[in-house]
Amino acid sequence: MKDVCLIGSTGSIGLQTLRVLRNYNKYCVKALACGYNVNLLRKQIKHYKPEYAAALKKDPSLINDFPKVNFFFGETGIEKMVEACGADIVVNAASGSPGLKYSVRALGNAKRLCLANKETIVCGGELFKCYLKKHNTELIPVDSEHSALFQMLEGDVPPEKIIITASGGSLRDYPLNKMEKVTLSEVLKHPTWNMGKRITIDSATMVNKGLELIEAHYLFGYKEENILTYINRSSLVHAGVIYTDGVMKLHVGENDMKIPIGYSLSYPEREKHRFKNFLVDADLKLEEIDYRRYPSLRLARDILGESVKQIVFNASDEVAVKAFEEKEINFGDIFRVISNTIDIVDAGKPENFEDIMEIDKVARIKANEEVKKLK
Repeated sequence: MKDVCLIGSTGSIGLQTLRVLRNYNKYCVKALACGYNVNLLRKQIKHYKPEYAAALKKDPSLINDFPKVNFFFGETGIEKMVEACGADIVVNAASGSPGLKYSVRALGNAKRLCLANKETIVCGGELFKCYLKKHNTELIPVDSEHSALFQMLEGDVPPEKIIITASGGSLRDYPLNKMEKVTLSEVLKHPTWNMGKRITIDSATMVNKGLELIEAHYLFGYKEENILTYINRSSLVHAGVIYTDGVMKLHVGENDMKIPIGYSLSYPEREKHRFKNFLVDADLKLEEIDYRRYPSLRLARDILGESVKQIVFNASDEVAVKAFEEKEINFGDIFRVISNTIDIVDAGKPENFEDIMEIDKVARIKANEEVKKLK
């Protein structure tokens, strides 16, 4: 029986992780942490009976209602919970830059970090990689594309290039001349995946793919020019590799996040999952990406390896997406906020994790200023 600490238990990945955990009797939910959805956390505590729980929002009634549970509150509280619970596996499904701090705390305190939080790698970059090497904690990616690459790159002749695929999001066929003012409801109609709001919007702008591109660079050591990106409309092709002799391998599977989640938990074994024979007439076609439709992906390529700009890219996107959700800016303004903020934030290369969080803070302030200009 392996103890699991799940951070981000009330989010999309967190909920699917819990579905995976309850299907197998070899995992014990030892700790749960959420952001602000305390009502759902309360239900999860009743069902899974963890020894530890945490939330960003302090709610004294939780302590009264569950006296046997050790509670922690705030970002620092979640960090302390990760250390105190001593779980074998930490699943970091938190959203946003605080996830970096939770990942750092997991290193050395857990045997395995199942990583779904993008900011850990995008913002942490080389600093996090160096810190990871100093600790006896293995990192297994949860994201479907990186999970696919992790599986394809293991124990094989290193390929010359790697491929990351994208669905193209909800606006892949939307008229280019009308994308500027597309509505939130239209953006949230993702054709193949069921995800949270921010990642669905990021899929439409391909900021999400830009973040994954940056992650792939640090996770697998490939340069920007050797990380190819294509659209696969069915989301059945998750990734691929190309060898020096021209041979290509593609990783094909259902567009179900429970599969890479299960793999990250059980690696090197594989959990049993009902196989659906979708290969007959399956759409495995790869399409070139039009950067006029997805300028954020082009921008991500341009800044790859520049730590400050990567931090700003992520932070300003989060601010812009929130502003779009609240109808403060148009869809087309999301890219403007990101690009403009990258241009104006001037900071030295971060030397520690505190520097990273400070750059993130400044970027959010500047991004909010850019939002105000566009209102």
